[in-house]
Amino acid sequence: MDVVCIVFSVFPCLYIMFSWESIARSAGYYEDYQLVLGFALIIGLLEATRRSLGNSIPILMLCFLGYALFGEHIPGMFGHAGFQGTEILYQLFLMQEGIWGLLTDMTSKLIALFVLFGPVLFATGVGKTFMDIAMLFGGRIRGGAGHVAVVGSSFFGMLSGSSVANVATTGSFTIPTMKRLKFPPALAGAVEASASSGGQIMPPIMGAGCFIMAEFLNISYVSVMIAGIIPGLLYFVGVSAGIWVEAGRYGIGKLPDDLMPKLKEVFNFRQMFTFLAPVGILMAMLFMFFPAEKAAGVALIVAMVNYLLIGGPLTLVSVRQRMKTIWEDGFFRAVVSALAWLMVMMSCVQMAVTMISMTGFGVKVSAGILSLAGTSVFLALIATMLISMILGMGMTTTAAYVIAAAVLVPALEQIGLPALASHLFIFYFAIKSGLTPPVCITVFTAAAIAGSPWLKTAWYSMRLGVGGYIIPFYFIFMPEYLMQGEPILIVYAFVSGVAAMLAIEAGVMGFFTKSSTILERIIYIAAGLMILGPWTISLVGYALWVVGYLLERFDVQFPVIAVRPALEKHYV
Repeated sequence: MDVVCIVFSVFPCLYIMFSWESIARSAGYYEDYQLVLGFALIIGLLEATRRSLGNSIPILMLCFLGYALFGEHIPGMFGHAGFQGTEILYQLFLMQEGIWGLLTDMTSKLIALFVLFGPVLFATGVGKTFMDIAMLFGGRIRGGAGHVAVVGSSFFGMLSGSSVANVATTGSFTIPTMKRLKFPPALAGAVEASASSGGQIMPPIMGAGCFIMAEFLNISYVSVMIAGIIPGLLYFVGVSAGIWVEAGRYGIGKLPDDLMPKLKEVFNFRQMFTFLAPVGILMAMLFMFFPAEKAAGVALIVAMVNYLLIGGPLTLVSVRQRMKTIWEDGFFRAVVSALAWLMVMMSCVQMAVTMISMTGFGVKVSAGILSLAGTSVFLALIATMLISMILGMGMTTTAAYVIAAAVLVPALEQIGLPALASHLFIFYFAIKSGLTPPVCITVFTAAAIAGSPWLKTAWYSMRLGVGGYIIPFYFIFMPEYLMQGEPILIVYAFVSGVAAMLAIEAGVMGFFTKSSTILERIIYIAAGLMILGPWTISLVGYALWVVGYLLERFDVQFPVIAVRPALEKHYV
């Protein structure tokens, strides 16, 4: 069966490689054998995606194929004129808009380099350097082990682009460490799950989604990256604020001295140069507006050459061993664990996007959202949020974002919402599906490592990552959060956002300096939501926060809504 699948997959691709010129010259014409090759490739892609990522994406693709074939029998607005099987095969296999479209092209030429870049960096020692830096700074704050997990997982997550893979990789180290330092198992799993999910929204790399978004919008990658800085930082501020609050509840202190790396070891020349040379060159080239693939390629070469030259003794045996490490722990691991499944997934999703375009399904869904927007723009955004999260359940963030963007962005643009903000809105909620029950695969992975009930872990994850559910609704209407507008307003928005995240986490966690009453929790959440708004409203929010703190400070209690819970009963 494996040999049959290989033939089904490879031979049609070889045919396109050697015959693309004649196919391009005879647009609109085809031979029967060409459609047979296309059918074989589609079957191979579906099976490869099923083996790599499970049933969700292939089933979704088959649903779109069925819709294209039989949509003429559907009454009402979702019906269409119908397509023959030969038309669909021709469009998918012999046209640029099919399997060989934007996503396949971009993944093979651009995203693949960044997928290789991350594991090669870790193989050359950059991962250890970054974890040491995370321990050095995050470990000195209350709840130190949790903050180390946040910093480390954010770094690994933005390179890998997969929250599940990130949890499986870094979680095997961070979760046991947190449990050993008195973190409840559900909280330890939730910290890792929420931090790993946020890696994909954290500049400078933001996984694969940032590159696809830039291509969709026909803008530079740097523009997307800059827009994502404040929302990404505020998300992690919120997660860290939640950890700080819970650490106060359970008396969890800083990272013990025996786990803290020595300052001179972290900042020795060899270790820091190994880290700064490739990452610095990558960032410099991106900000000089070099093509992203060229920046990644140069940084990749610098990382390898640097490791070979200063990664150890310059003896033949030692250099050969370092070359083996780069190959086995870098390139081979990247291809097997990430690039193989990413390539087949993106090609499969590209087929779904083609079907959405052919059938006009996106236009029909957009029309439904527009009708909601006639009642309320907020309702339209809620509908967009739910659709993005539902699509993200059971599939990777990138796949969910691409399909949701193809369907939903046109509607948001017709409402008059900015294109970049609309894409980021959908991207955020595609990511949040990994933390939101019932199908929250990121949480499942973290809970398995932590040995905690998955539902309790998911509940904690949602509260730690609550900023990811709130911030998108603000940056849709407040461009300052996307680094657009007057500099003073941008700075004010960021500072207020930091304060707001602390207030909101105190409310959702139910603890600030002591266990909070229901009234205090409501006040903290309301204050945080107001602080996130325009400065005239945020000033009221700050005043409200002071009211909540004073109620807590002087232990003011009322019947029902303001009875302070016992500390041990509050743990959920």
